[in-house]
Amino acid sequence: MLLVAVCSDSIGSEAVSLGFVTNQGDDSVYVFDTKSKPSFLKKINVGASPAGICVSETLGKVFVSNTKGNSISVIDISRLEVTNTLKFEGSSVGLGFSEATNELFVSDWFNDRVLVFNIESSAISHEINVGKAPAGVAVSKKGLVFVINRDSDSISVVSIEKKSVIAEIIVGSHPFGARLNPSETSLYVTNVQSNDVSIVDVADFSSTLRVKVGKKPYSIAFSKDGLKAYVTNQYSDSVSVIDTTSNEVTNTLSVGGFPEGIEVHNNNIYVVNWMDEEMQIVNENNVAVERLLPLGSNPRNFVNFSSPRFKLQ
Repeated sequence: MLLVAVCSDSIGSEAVSLGFVTNQGDDSVYVFDTKSKPSFLKKINVGASPAGICVSETLGKVFVSNTKGNSISVIDISRLEVTNTLKFEGSSVGLGFSEATNELFVSDWFNDRVLVFNIESSAISHEINVGKAPAGVAVSKKGLVFVINRDSDSISVVSIEKKSVIAEIIVGSHPFGARLNPSETSLYVTNVQSNDVSIVDVADFSSTLRVKVGKKPYSIAFSKDGLKAYVTNQYSDSVSVIDTTSNEVTNTLSVGGFPEGIEVHNNNIYVVNWMDEEMQIVNENNVAVERLLPLGSNPRNFVNFSSPRFKLQ
């Protein structure tokens, strides 16, 4: 779902940034140089129907969920190639990584569970039952995993320490995507059928506020300061801009066909348009489209990653 920014000093003395985008229709991940003028670098073949994506900042790995491949592809950031494949029986969608425990949390769509992978052994260490059709996954630094259950209209809150569900939160209709704000005080959840965003207070797991956005909201990204939330609306071909202080929509950006993944990096808003098979780069300051980059077939998502410790080989 996602763009990945990677800092490296392997090209001269300058750091470089990389973007990784999943292409569900041709079983690949595209890699882009996103430092100044974004450009295509490499295509990486992965498993069948890749959708979700996340990173480990400490390990320098990108994890890709292959929804029809019964697997997770592991990409080494320095080598820009798949170096491991985590296999299991199920259909992975959302992914989240705990840096504290080196564990990968995977939502298994058809089996209503979350699988926990020990990355050192590449083995499943735990299976946790959650709600129906789990999709998005958000991992907090406070030891919690938020699992979005689309067909239960709920969130399962998992304790990383206990490996069990400690709370259930009711949200809008058919929730799918989720993102913690930069301070991790609030969780924003897209509700696809009710066309709104639920805002969850992480301190007490309460969800009392819902913000109306466009049709079929999918993904969320935040500005670096956390003062704005950007929501892709698949059926409106738009991005809703939410002021996170007032929690009101203050602007709506027109984008390409069927926008899904979204991220903010270096004052640019990256929007992955599924229908147009392109990545739209919008200047965050003047909301002007600065660049369009072609993607693979049916692109889905991207994710952010930044670390000066990894170099490209």
